[in-house]
Amino acid sequence: MPRKNPRSPAELPQSSDLWFIAIAQLHLWITPPNVAPHRPYLIFIISHETGAILASEMTEAEPTFDDVRQSLLNAMQSPPRAVAKPSQPKGIVVTSESLGKSFIQFFSESNLQIETYQSEMPDEINEMVRELEAHMRGAPELPGLLASKGVTPDLLRGFYAAAADYYRAAPWVPLANIHVLALRHPAERSARFVVVMGNGGVEYGLSVYRRWADVERIFGGDAPPLQLMPPDGAHSLSFEPIENVPFDDLDAIQQHGFEIASDDAYPVAITVNNQGEVARPQRADLMWYEAALRAIPVLVSDHLKSDKRGDFEPFDVTLSVPTHTGDVQMQAKYPAGDLHLMQQPPTHTDWSEGDAEGDALSFDRRAMEGMMAQLARDLGALTGARDPKLEQAQQLMYRAWEETNPAKRLALAHDALAASPDCADAYVLLAEEEAPTIEKAVEYYRKGIAAGERALGKEYFAEYVGDFWGLLETRPYMRARMGLAHMLWKLQQFDEALAHFSELLRLNPNDNQGVRYELLNLLMFLERDADVGQLLAQYEDEYSAAWLYSRALYEFRRSDASVAANAALREALKQNKHVPPYLAGAKRIPPSLPQTMGFGDENEAISYAVDHLSVWRRTSGAVEWLKAQPSAKGSPTRKRAPRKGGRRAK
Repeated sequence: MPRKNPRSPAELPQSSDLWFIAIAQLHLWITPPNVAPHRPYLIFIISHETGAILASEMTEAEPTFDDVRQSLLNAMQSPPRAVAKPSQPKGIVVTSESLGKSFIQFFSESNLQIETYQSEMPDEINEMVRELEAHMRGAPELPGLLASKGVTPDLLRGFYAAAADYYRAAPWVPLANIHVLALRHPAERSARFVVVMGNGGVEYGLSVYRRWADVERIFGGDAPPLQLMPPDGAHSLSFEPIENVPFDDLDAIQQHGFEIASDDAYPVAITVNNQGEVARPQRADLMWYEAALRAIPVLVSDHLKSDKRGDFEPFDVTLSVPTHTGDVQMQAKYPAGDLHLMQQPPTHTDWSEGDAEGDALSFDRRAMEGMMAQLARDLGALTGARDPKLEQAQQLMYRAWEETNPAKRLALAHDALAASPDCADAYVLLAEEEAPTIEKAVEYYRKGIAAGERALGKEYFAEYVGDFWGLLETRPYMRARMGLAHMLWKLQQFDEALAHFSELLRLNPNDNQGVRYELLNLLMFLERDADVGQLLAQYEDEYSAAWLYSRALYEFRRSDASVAANAALREALKQNKHVPPYLAGAKRIPPSLPQTMGFGDENEAISYAVDHLSVWRRTSGAVEWLKAQPSAKGSPTRKRAPRKGGRRAK
């Protein structure tokens, strides 16, 4: 039987019930892909007698009167069958005077005898909205900063203003995460230790620690991040897009007019302990933040001087900085302490081919060399005399490269060294997978180089210079030398790292390992422009984003926006149009880096920005020059993509 059309509102029986009309902008964000996020609004029609929800409607924008009226009509004509029958209420309760006047006029025109009242919503209804938000959000909402004891709007006004000025000053351009500052507020007995985030273009803000031991644990630990956190929590301030800001803070920002630097630079301060519990900073923390955010840009502009060796000259100064309570004397020191870089865990080269989610080793491309070596033997193409014991050891390593079980891989490496101490690949694997610290990895890599030199012999180096890597027996040595160069770079032993990169290119100018990219990156970082020019000329036919954009920057460093620089930049833009937004800050570098990349695609742009963003920022005027190019315009996006590390031959 067909369902009857609902009767008109005036035909419905009238109950003795009052209906509340609640309108709330929800404390959650809707974030469609490639579209600006928005907070939805919810219209509730609720029975006073039963507490039942008679109608609800979610809208993207603030509801109009027509939206609210239609929700009321739905509640009257088509309420949920389980809770009510069609009817009209005796009266409605609204919170807005203008909404009440609109309903009075509508009821009069529709011949409805419904009273209209204006009042605040009962706490029960507000609690119902909060419960719905919590269910949809799936996580508890952080309290606002004003909920912390002793925090006042005046303190927050000073905090937000200092954060906005700090963000505009961009102190992360020269400062990286290894540059730890010590800053002491006069109200505190000891300094706090600060790492400036943002040099890599991913996250911007500060990481703050109360004890130097906490810094050492974070930098030297090889454990899950939460296990490295101090028991009483690590403090951080990050600059976030609006959808990552606690809603109580957003309400306070709107109510008090606190200053924000840009749409993606809302300062969010939290504390995280080793149990994963998140809390908000207290009054003393915010006072320290306000003064520190004022002090750091001054330190960068007035006291941060290059030592010409890739670091900065030490300083120990006292600064007078303005705060909401007046000038404060902040003591500042660099370096804050000795980080013992040798004790940091090494970052191992990924030689595997996995899926986009970064699976554990599924196939090590070095394993192919075993098949290639067997084919070479079958064809009688192996060069030089082979030590039978070394041959046995290398066969074990080919098995190790095929093995996916880490323990078995290490066992095979040790078996290989037992067979022959001249097996360089065994040391490479131990450096990558057994070494707990950079110091131990360096030791293994040095032993691998020595083993490779013994295995090949001096005459071999003289005879086959220029043809290395094409000869399979050279590859273990080349891998060991490449690994050592990377570790030395991490230790800021730049000259020795440069020497190893340069020697690898001398032995194999065809550069199957991608050494030229690493060398170019380091030379640009060290501002050794004469050497940069020579390297660019050596591979003048290179047509990657890394080469063309670096050539453009090199020309700009030589003569600003010259004819040569502009021509080089046009060529770079033609090769890859996706690079400028990342260098100019219109797009943030994603935290997960691309698994694959191709010439001219966005993943290549991300890969280039990861390695060279800091160099472009540190070159005065370079980013502005890039942004001024007509084809270099980019729009902000929050779309994030994964990455695979490196361009090395695998």
